Amino acid sequence: MAEIAKKEDLIVWEFDFALTTFYEIDTDYIEHLIPRRLSLMEVAPGMGLINVTAFNFPEGALGHMPEFQELILSVIVSPDLSRGVPRFAMYVLSLASTCQEHLDHSADYYKLPISGKLTKSTIDRDALSISYDSDEGNILTMNNCDATLDYKSEERYFQAYTSDGGEIYIADITIMASQYEHQLAGNVGTLQTHSFFHEIDMEEAEPIPYLQMIGRPGDVGKQSYYRPEIF
Repeated sequence: MAEIAKKEDLIVWEFDFALTTFYEIDTDYIEHLIPRRLSLMEVAPGMGLINVTAFNFPEGALGHMPEFQELILSVIVSPDLSRGVPRFAMYVLSLASTCQEHLDHSADYYKLPISGKLTKSTIDRDALSISYDSDEGNILTMNNCDATLDYKSEERYFQAYTSDGGEIYIADITIMASQYEHQLAGNVGTLQTHSFFHEIDMEEAEPIPYLQMIGRPGDVGKQSYYRPEIF
């Protein structure tokens, strides 16, 4: 990772649950959602990737915040290799949370696009499944589909792009956690047609699960998220 960011621009977020699924989706559904300066990563001709990530942050974030749940939608784009080689580079499309203060902070500090507040969140740590709702209704259900769960403690580097006021921003993120990933086929839940997904007709788009990342429930992981800078 490039030694560009200053330590005072770093916030470390601790989490005790994380579930991520990447989905293959036709680029026609997502290409118009990213700035022209960025380019989609394709896993096959005409097929891009979206990422849906759920976190549970225990009480104490930023020193005073209550426990809250977060849901993020991103599309996978080409990285900035001058900063290092990330596991993935993501352009963030939507952020939802059960905590309004977290939403306000994320919009101001991280330039993240706020979808809205989650009105209901259900986490089953034993089954490794979630269900999240907003005032529009259910956003998604998501669950692990592999029973192996061979967790390993490791650090991974990601890049997060956002945009605000016509500017594109980039932030460096590292995640240190006990985690497991797999690419096994199976039932990973349902994505709904919802404003969180920019009204993509999910029944028509038929997103296909590509990869899952799972944090060991109950173990504290650390997300080191640097303040974004103009790209």
